[in-house]
Amino acid sequence: MSVLTHGRRAVAATAATLAAALLAAAAGLVAAGSGTAHAGSGAVVLAQGDIDFVPQLADGRLDLRIADRTGNGTVVREPSDVVLHVVPEAKESILSPVNPVLGDGLYGWFLNGRHAKDVFALTPGWTGLAGARSVEVALDRTQGEGRFALYTFTEEMEWSDQEPVQHLNSDEPTYRSFVLPQGTERFAPTWGFAAEGVHRLTLTVSATLADGSKVSDTETLAVAVGSTDPTQVRPGDGSTPTATPTPTATPSSSAPTPTPTATAPAAYVIDDGHIDLAARPGEGGKLAFQIKDGTLQNPRWHEPDDVVIHVRPAAKRRLSEAYAFLGAPGDPVWWLPSSQLAGLVWPGWSTEGFPASQVRGRITYRLDSLQGPGTLAVVNDNSMDSTVLINSGDGLPDAFEHTAGSHSHSAWAFTKEGVYRTRFTVAATLTDGTKTSDTATIAWAVGAVDPATVKPGQGTEPTAPTTAPSSGTPTTTPTTTPTASQPEPDPSPSSSAPTPHGTDNPTATETPRTGGDSGNGGQVTGGPTGGRLASTGAGALLPVGLAIGAVCAGAVAFVAARRRRSDPSDLAP
Repeated sequence: MSVLTHGRRAVAATAATLAAALLAAAAGLVAAGSGTAHAGSGAVVLAQGDIDFVPQLADGRLDLRIADRTGNGTVVREPSDVVLHVVPEAKESILSPVNPVLGDGLYGWFLNGRHAKDVFALTPGWTGLAGARSVEVALDRTQGEGRFALYTFTEEMEWSDQEPVQHLNSDEPTYRSFVLPQGTERFAPTWGFAAEGVHRLTLTVSATLADGSKVSDTETLAVAVGSTDPTQVRPGDGSTPTATPTPTATPSSSAPTPTPTATAPAAYVIDDGHIDLAARPGEGGKLAFQIKDGTLQNPRWHEPDDVVIHVRPAAKRRLSEAYAFLGAPGDPVWWLPSSQLAGLVWPGWSTEGFPASQVRGRITYRLDSLQGPGTLAVVNDNSMDSTVLINSGDGLPDAFEHTAGSHSHSAWAFTKEGVYRTRFTVAATLTDGTKTSDTATIAWAVGAVDPATVKPGQGTEPTAPTTAPSSGTPTTTPTTTPTASQPEPDPSPSSSAPTPHGTDNPTATETPRTGGDSGNGGQVTGGPTGGRLASTGAGALLPVGLAIGAVCAGAVAFVAARRRRSDPSDLAP
């Protein structure tokens, strides 16, 4: 898949059309239902869709306005009445050419960024003043942690090794003003923020009119970046208290929150960082299926049915055309990329506990059944491979093979918010011919679901999402019925019963029952294989945060796959 552009290309919009929309809005003739709302005298929060900053003349004065097209029609707003929200999903890794623009950080929050078409976020632009000789935008002052920059960096510039064109930069006096392009073309550079929090940008727009006279307007714009709650941010310069506004970001669900009625068991919630679904030696050297939380050097080991994995709301993306088997392009999907993105859990596969010398052939992972509101897909999406390992949408079980003594990462996609339960069987044949396997169920809280309300393992779950914190202590669980998307066949291989789970303490550093990791420091030395994608796209399903090339530095050895509805007796090779 081609690299996406940094800064959406300018889109033509005629001055007559824009003027008509503005006049209609001013006269109260624009259609209502913009998807934004005032809460009493509070600010309007804009979080998704198109907006334009438009200088306009009124009684000989210049006024900077925001043309809000986030809903049905165009509404003209005062910048001092608005809070822009750069949603958490707009977080991206920073390409090296952009480092001089935003600093030396690894991540930033971007509007009109490289992956803008994959994120439900704002797409702001600028439009000039019809009939003016020139219009200049100056950055007078900024408030907030981290650098702010307005710049242009297109796909063509990236491929030709050009540097970004900077327009405004809060830390560089050289870039404190720029001139809007002449004509009626919409100008949509990238907005970049190096840190989360509340930013206030004081901008002065100056115009030289056709008769040579000059007019100007100064406005302060409030921007809530990342996980900052925009409803708690005062608009403008923040000097005027406001009532708590109603958030206007697109809600994930309008279903009522279930009423908690019982205390949930103390699940261990994982919502950030590196984890592995691991096959490792257990009692008597037989295979045990466990979850490794953390790095190879400092892991914690958990039984899968003691854990709830939280796929945070920031994982929400737009579905790529190359992966339309999951839904219509542009549909929402909750996506965990195959390369690590800070703030999201990063699940991988680990067979490092079983060196190849201890196993005949490869180790098999099989998804026996899925409970949940949508489809789960697991995909190899690096530059060397674009293989579907799991797709619950076309039936289960699905199985794939993974090289022993190795470690790899795939991309995970959930098509709807809610609680999912994945029942996996992991199996191997040892060198002495013993067939061994282990089966367990993992609970996933996807999107705006409070993981504290989710029972681990095969427990019940809410039928609709509930507002979730980034993490939390388990408290209650609603009285509801789980949604089943697939029946659960007997997962046990005919040759061997699953190894019973231990009683590891999920909140303390743990040690394996027997044996341990003998891996290679986390490099990929082998990986999973499965069914080939029907599409010809070989890039990332959703490229947010993905590094170009393989996920890890080691060579990846892919083997012929055993795919689709494996017989349980075939699991132990």
